[in-house]
Amino acid sequence: MSNLRPMYMSDLPQVLKIIDAHDDDDAESAEADYQENGFDNQFVLEAAGKVVGVTGYREVAATDNTYWLSWTYLDESMRGQGLGKGMLTELLDILRKANGRKIFVKVSNYEDPEDGKVYEKALNVYQSIGFEAELTGEDFYDDGEDQLILGLVLRADESEVSEEDLAIQDEKPAIRFDGLYEIGDSDGAYTFSWTVKEKVGLFGKRSFTADDLILGLKAAKEADARRVFLTFPSNLPLIHKPLQAAGFKYVGQLANYYERGVHEFHFSHDLSDL
Repeated sequence: MSNLRPMYMSDLPQVLKIIDAHDDDDAESAEADYQENGFDNQFVLEAAGKVVGVTGYREVAATDNTYWLSWTYLDESMRGQGLGKGMLTELLDILRKANGRKIFVKVSNYEDPEDGKVYEKALNVYQSIGFEAELTGEDFYDDGEDQLILGLVLRADESEVSEEDLAIQDEKPAIRFDGLYEIGDSDGAYTFSWTVKEKVGLFGKRSFTADDLILGLKAAKEADARRVFLTFPSNLPLIHKPLQAAGFKYVGQLANYYERGVHEFHFSHDLSDL
């Protein structure tokens, strides 16, 4: 009989062993994540008194109960028994009881020369419990290795209200870029961090410009970046003109990411074009 329970620090060695058996880079990234963000809302699956699986979720700040699925792996010796699907189903029940609204998961389409599509089984499990593909970030992790993002609606009433009924208002904040960094688990994929300036002078610009973006793109290229990926809420009308002028391409959206009617728009720039 299996049992899903909260994860504790003492579980970390066995959890990392399970993840490492699948991918050693994932184990390294998972360890860093646990050390930085802790074990809240992380769970392990026990069978016969032994930890055989791990899963969990991270809440997205400044959203209406939106989550990302965190490290989810099953001991290779326990596969084929429905334990992975059962573990995820139980986790989703926990989120629904906590009034969770929507959850997303990121999956790579990496194909190993010897082992083939190493994430295909996980992708099939996600789809079998209701996750649906929402966005593909081409060459996200590396050239030829895309990021697939799937979403799952947790509330039964989430789709009952149309966007027209929601009356989402556009916002025009003063956005300023304040950093450049490489995206974790990627090889040469970068992004810009940004903040909203509370006060702007009478003649101050309300949004970033194409020149601001190009300055950041040049800095990314000097850092040996391949691509730059940016995301913004869908209710910011001033972002589109400068993004287009700087050569960014619209990738797609995560529907109702921040709240119903406010999606997350994704953009990318191939720096070989710069």
